[in-house]
Parts: sequence; C-alpha cells; structure tokens
Amino acid sequence: MHPPNMQEWNYKFRRIGAGFCGSVWSREGSRTALKREDGGPGRSLVNDYNMHRLVLETATRQKISVCVPRRPHFIKNDDHTWWDLHLARFPTGYTSCNVLCAERIPPLPRDVRNRLIDRYCPSTLNATIKNNDPDRDCLVRLYLGRRKIQNEARPGRNFFSLRNYPLHLNQAESLQLPILEYAKAMAEMLAMMHWTARIDANDVEFVLGGVPAQPEPGHSRYTHPILGPHCLWVLDFDCCKPMTMDDAGIEQAARAFLRNDPYFPRPAISPQHPDNVFWMVFRNRYLEYSQRLVAGHDIAGLNLPEKFIARVAEIHEQITEHREKTFYP
Repeated sequence: MHPPNMQEWNYKFRRIGAGFCGSVWSREGSRTALKREDGGPGRSLVNDYNMHRLVLETATRQKISVCVPRRPHFIKNDDHTWWDLHLARFPTGYTSCNVLCAERIPPLPRDVRNRLIDRYCPSTLNATIKNNDPDRDCLVRLYLGRRKIQNEARPGRNFFSLRNYPLHLNQAESLQLPILEYAKAMAEMLAMMHWTARIDANDVEFVLGGVPAQPEPGHSRYTHPILGPHCLWVLDFDCCKPMTMDDAGIEQAARAFLRNDPYFPRPAISPQHPDNVFWMVFRNRYLEYSQRLVAGHDIAGLNLPEKFIARVAEIHEQITEHREKTFYP
C-alpha cells in the first residue's frame, strides 16, 4: 500500500467525527480521512490497520458488494518527517500520535441531508441543523436488528445530529429502502470476514454513505428517492480479532455478533413474527455464501457456518428469555 498523495495535506484539518478509538479528521474536499489514536484506552490503531488491510484485500478478491475504505496507510507517532509537516494542520494543543489514513467515505449530499432533517429532526431544530457545519458529515448507521419505538421526530427533543445518524428497521421500512438487499450484502461481508479473513468481525460498523469516486468491480450502488445514489460501507476494525476454526471460534464470533450494535438482522422471537423474514433472508444468504468460501478448504466438513447461525439463535433466545424474566418476573 502506498501513502496518500502528500499534496492532499496543504490545508488545515477539520474534525469530521469521533469515536471511542479516536477522532477522525480530513481537509475540505479531500477524499482521505485520518483517524487519530486519541480515544479511550485499550483500543489499537495498529490492530485497526492490520484488520482493515486484511478485510480490504479479501473483499477485493471476492468482489464483495459492500464498500471497504481503500488506501489504508499507517503513520506512527514518532514519524517526524510526517508530523513536522502536518502537526500544525491540527488545532492548537494537539500532539503527535498514531494515525490511520484511508479513503474517506463520501458523506450524503446536502439535498439528502435536508430530506432526513425534514423527516426526523424536531421542527424547533430544523433550521439550526440545516446550517450546522458538523452535520455536513452525514453518514447513516443502518440498524436492521432493532426497531425504534417512535420513528418520527418528537416535540421537545433538544438534540439531533446527522453524524452517524442511527436509522432503525422501521424507519428503513417507512422510507421503503431496499432492506433485503442490504441484509444480503451484510451477510456476504460477514461470511467473508469469518471464513476468508478468519476474524470475528467484532464491533464493525455498517453505514450508508456516498458512492466512491472509482467504485471497485462488485460494489453495489443503490438509488433511492430520498437517499439518492448511495453505497453500503463497512468500517472500524480495531476490535476485530482472529478466530479459530473450531467451536471456540464459533462462540467468539457468535458473541461478537450479538454484542455489536444491531446492524445485522436478529433472530425473530417466533417464526410468525414479522421480522422473521429479514432474519431468514440474512441467515440463508450467509449460509449460501459461506459454503462457497469453505468449499475445498480444510474447514469444509466442519459445518462451522451452520454452527455459527445455530449458536447466534441459541444465545439470542437466552438473552430474550432473561430480559423477559427481568422485566416481567
């Protein structure tokens, strides 16, 4: 991998996001984002970089429809050549640290942001959010495993942000988004991470963002009246860990699946539940795609994909029963 073109770094950096691992920066108009290792303890950008490269390489070979940010490049905190040139581009008071550079996920454009604001933002904040600079950095977290109790804007709420806006299943239904296609794409990406990259996919994120400037073969581009042209992206690999191809690895991956934010569809509480269709589409696509990946390899006869799905369903049932006993003793 080659470092990004240094001509990109001629201007001040602007913070475009933040998470537990660190803050995210870019310059105006740049196609590159920088993640600083200045977040919570126990998170590693070295691991993020290594897992990112692994996922990108395997996804490119398999022509996965989900986009993975390209051109990952790691900058160490003691890389004096880089920091002497770029430290002053951060606000005053910032110091050198490890940095992960990669392709920036294009934010959703202004007209799309305005439609989301009109639909979901409290009317008292509407004008403010439309003119709020941080809300230009709009990506939509796609939660296909959770329904929001109230999916329309509610009076009296005093906070709204389009940065990593959580779009729940019932909201996606109301917008008539291609949910089943998203679910299939997520299933393929998860299967690839499990059986080709052989990692547990712990704490990865799936977001709806803009279309890359130069899409890779296999990337799916969706067009929608409200979201416009967009793609499904996966990011944030700092918590991913290698998994063994045995029952211990299955347990690790299943718990990671259910511990993560609810991007993936969840097993329904009964076959008659309306959400069961989303789970079955995801489940069937995961198993179908997994069989392609394990065929002819040393794990082909171990039935690991089937064991993973069964273990997810089993743990999810246990969690559901525990919650019901807790709230309705």
